[in-house]
Amino acid sequence: MIKRIVSICLVAVLILAACPLKVSANENPSDDINASSYLNSYAATLYSQGETGKLELSYQVYAKNYMTSVGIYKIVVRNANGSVYKTIWGTTTNGLLGSNAWYHCDEYTITGLVSGNQYYCSVTVIAENSSGGDTRTITTSLVTCP
Repeated sequence: MIKRIVSICLVAVLILAACPLKVSANENPSDDINASSYLNSYAATLYSQGETGKLELSYQVYAKNYMTSVGIYKIVVRNANGSVYKTIWGTTTNGLLGSNAWYHCDEYTITGLVSGNQYYCSVTVIAENSSGGDTRTITTSLVTCP
């Protein structure tokens, strides 16, 4: 009888140990270090289209509400060793910034690169309106320029 009770207890402990347990040190998501009152989500990907001296940057920036300005604030193109190759500022003219919208998604061609060199980008996204704004920086992966 004691063996049976011990066996049942052991099975119960094993079942409980296999159950996932969610533990959070931060119960309030608005206190999350990556949370923003203005930015909902954002992403940027650097890739090659095969054209010599050019790389493409695909990006998506979604705000939490309608914004006067949303998109890419700045792109810092870096060599593989981390040194700055060039900086591109976002404007509505070059298409990196959208205006009067809640999102801005597009692709941007980065030109004037050296074929065979590797690059990555530090991309600063922005969402702002009359109440204020916020920025976050994304680092893309390293890509070899054709």
